[in-house]
Parts: sequence; C-alpha cells; structure tokens
Amino acid sequence: MKINWKVLLATGLIVAVIYWAVGSVLPRSYSGSALNFGVGSGTVTVTNPSTESIPVQLVAKSRSFRVSITIEGVSGPSTRQGSGRDATNLFEFVLPPGVSKFTITRGADVSFVANTETKLEATVLPVSVSESRTTIIVAAVVVLGALFYISRTTDHRWISILRRQETSVPDLKLAAESAAIAHGQGHVFRSPGDNRAKISH
Repeated sequence: MKINWKVLLATGLIVAVIYWAVGSVLPRSYSGSALNFGVGSGTVTVTNPSTESIPVQLVAKSRSFRVSITIEGVSGPSTRQGSGRDATNLFEFVLPPGVSKFTITRGADVSFVANTETKLEATVLPVSVSESRTTIIVAAVVVLGALFYISRTTDHRWISILRRQETSVPDLKLAAESAAIAHGQGHVFRSPGDNRAKISH
C-alpha cells in the first residue's frame, strides 16, 4: 500500500492547529494556598472563600503593566521596584471576600502571587475575547484549507464514495423487493388503469 506523505503531513497540520487553538483559548484553573501563576491578556477570576481580605500581588520582571479590576478604586498602573536587572514591576491590592475579576490591559509576563494560607480558587482565560475569536478563525481557515488540499490530492474520492453510498440504498431496496416477489412473498402492484387479467393456476 502506497503511503501518501502529503496527505499525512496535511492531517498532522490539522491535528497540530486544533491542539494549538484549544490550548490557546481553554480556561485554566488553579486552587490552593500560596498561589503563584501566570496571567495572560484574558480575564482572571479569583474567589476568596474566607471572611477576611487577603493582600495579593501582580508581578512582572519585563516591563510595566496596567490592571483593570472590579474592585472599586483599585485599577491602575504597576510600580517599578528596584533597579537594573533585579528591577520588578509590582501592583499590590487587597482581595476582598467573594469573587473578584481583573484583567491586564497593558503589559505581559505578569504573575499573580498570593502568600496566604487561605485556599483560593482562580480561573484564568489566557487570551482576551477578541484574541480568542481571532485564534478560532485562523484555526478554522487552516483546517478547511488542509481538508481541501487533502481532497484535491486524493482526486476528491470522498465525493464518489458518498455518491456510491447514496445510490446503493435504493439498489438494495429494489433487490430485496425483487427477491421477495420471486419467492412468492410479495405482490405485484398494478398502476391505476392496469386491466391485465390475473393468471390463475
């Protein structure tokens, strides 16, 4: 059996693109005390199950960033701490009881840090809504293009297979009816106006 490497490569591309798209937009969940995880450009939802507020930090070593948060009066830019290679950009705030949401509106490589014994729960969307939509569109275009390439490479054989399947159903039905009539298990139906006399034995 001859292996069509072009078809295999196109199939591998489809699998890789789907894996990339799902991994890019799929929410990530974190749970526990002393949480430390990366934050993307999507919305981060953090649940504080305790009745006390907890101090937390958003830290980035690369560059400054800006935070938009649902806690009133807390949103704003990060503050540079230190100098040289050891410098960091820091944004500190107090996480109230209940559910809070925040988004990094400018910047990258930001981490959420909570040094607390309280068990927090967090859900992170890696990318924003617009970026998620773009990722899905790009993935769909690549997958459809790869499928068309596979179809053209195989001379669109799947179309002829579907046609054979569609025509085989009535053929099988007709063959079954003919066999039943031949064995005396069926009746020949006359059309209206057929006055041919029945032949009796």
